[in-house]
Amino acid sequence: MIAWMIYATLVALALGAAAFTAERAARVRRGTTRWVWLMVMIGSLALPALISSVTLRLPGMLQSGAMPPPIALRDVTSIPMPALLVPLDGSQPYGAPDHVAMWIRTAWLALSILVLCALAASAVLLHRRKRHWSEATVCGEHVLVAPDAGPAVAGLLRPRIVVPAWLLQEPGKQHDVLAHERSHLEAGDPRLIALAVALLALMPWNPLLWWQLHRLRRAIEVDCDTRVLRGGRDPAAYCETLLHVGQCQTSRFGLVPAMSGSGSFLEQRIRLMLAKRNQWTGVSALVLVCASLGMTAFAAQVTPPSGAAPDIKDAVMLRPAVLDRYAGFYKVSAISKVAVTRSGNGLVIAISAQMAAPKPFYAVPLGADRFSIQGQPAMARFVMDAGGHAQRMIIEMNGRAVLDTRRVDAAEAGRIDAALAERIRAGQPYPGSQKALELLLRDPVDGAGMSKDLAEIRQEQRASREQYLAGLGPVQSYTFTGINQYGDDVYAVKHAHGTEIISLVVDSDGTLARAFRHPR
Repeated sequence: MIAWMIYATLVALALGAAAFTAERAARVRRGTTRWVWLMVMIGSLALPALISSVTLRLPGMLQSGAMPPPIALRDVTSIPMPALLVPLDGSQPYGAPDHVAMWIRTAWLALSILVLCALAASAVLLHRRKRHWSEATVCGEHVLVAPDAGPAVAGLLRPRIVVPAWLLQEPGKQHDVLAHERSHLEAGDPRLIALAVALLALMPWNPLLWWQLHRLRRAIEVDCDTRVLRGGRDPAAYCETLLHVGQCQTSRFGLVPAMSGSGSFLEQRIRLMLAKRNQWTGVSALVLVCASLGMTAFAAQVTPPSGAAPDIKDAVMLRPAVLDRYAGFYKVSAISKVAVTRSGNGLVIAISAQMAAPKPFYAVPLGADRFSIQGQPAMARFVMDAGGHAQRMIIEMNGRAVLDTRRVDAAEAGRIDAALAERIRAGQPYPGSQKALELLLRDPVDGAGMSKDLAEIRQEQRASREQYLAGLGPVQSYTFTGINQYGDDVYAVKHAHGTEIISLVVDSDGTLARAFRHPR
């Protein structure tokens, strides 16, 4: 979740840079700029969502037999996120709720509601203020006269021009002010700002969207200035009016187009209006447009994190109804189970109480009842009943079955989860746990007292293990420290040259089923 939010912010940053460059190009050509910022706000919202989740299915008209594999948009990207950011989106162990993601979603929703409430409150307050304003006709335009607000265009459904009372005493400024506000009215700028705020409410935590909204509001004023001057107003007189309005304005509206702004922005607008075009205008605009397109392409090529889309050439397309036949629960032990759910054109396989599988796996169909597990040299195979529903799931790794499970119902799955929770709560080691630990510390070559799988793995890793143990030195003492989240017994083992942590599982007959060790 956190990594995806960072990814969305990076995309918004790249698109914002593209829009900033495109805006410079448009200003060089005296073109419209507000639509650039509106489109980049839409892109900053849509692009991360589409690339992260959309999968396209190519037409199969030219092929016979199996349907061509789908193409996930994330698979056509080529710029990976920084490696330090990707682990932020790591999945929680199965059965452990992701409290951080839950709080983030709650805060996201609360912020979205807050932004929408602010928009609604602005409209309500504006409506209440309008009750105390009078009406007048200025330069042939019916306007609202406010004692201490304006010039601006106020209202969403029926926008009206609002002018300050002091403007009635300034006939020389009235034509310029009315031309500016009438331009806002005709261009639909109040509705444009409301739309932009509504877009912001979809992702209010993204600081780049707030900056884009700020740039959009400035672009709206610059575009309005351009339209007014194209309408025949004298640039010098119009600039003088802008300065006068900026000096006289006493209060501002929240989310409406207003003629004045900050002093620095007024100075920038005046410089843009009085700037002269030179012979390199066309060349500089072309260079800026090319740079903007390059930044847009960069934004589209950033790879989202934690994608489940597989990179398996032999994958086939299965209907959702077929994939649902494999979904369900499969029992591993009294405290461990496998939960299989459908996701896209594949299955998510989550194994509880297994330290070797702390995160869910994504399995891609290779054919009937056979799935390749993404990122692992493993295969999931299902044994079906006469009705075509899975009754057993066998996971094979490097051609060897490492897990053989039978299907159970939801009630049995709940009892397995409850047993794991009770074991963690009780904090008591397995019967024979200390004896199994001492067996492991003796490091027997023949693997006696250990499961077949553990003995084979230890034989394969013997050289590296001996080097590891030589560095730690002889065992001096060990202490049982509790039960970890996978249900394993955990010991702290003190050696002459360091301490290691060992977690282990003991079968009911006292056999050491599995063990993991690492230095503290």
